[in-house]
Amino acid sequence: MNKAKTLSLALLASMAVVSVNASAAIVGADFSSILTGLDSSTAITALVGAGVILAGVGFAKWATKKVARFFG
Repeated sequence: MNKAKTLSLALLASMAVVSVNASAAIVGADFSSILTGLDSSTAITALVGAGVILAGVGFAKWATKKVARFFG
């Protein structure tokens, strides 16, 4: 009976360690020091520029069709 009690206590202790490690993994690591050096203005400028290019192409197609219909 004493071995079973010791084994169950060891099992409970190992489960407690695993649950503490799992909760630390759920919280996640702190990457704020890595992200502070990044500048998002370049990425935002690129996204806005891509949107302008895509919208400009669509507008040019639309305007060309409108002018062609007017004179056609």
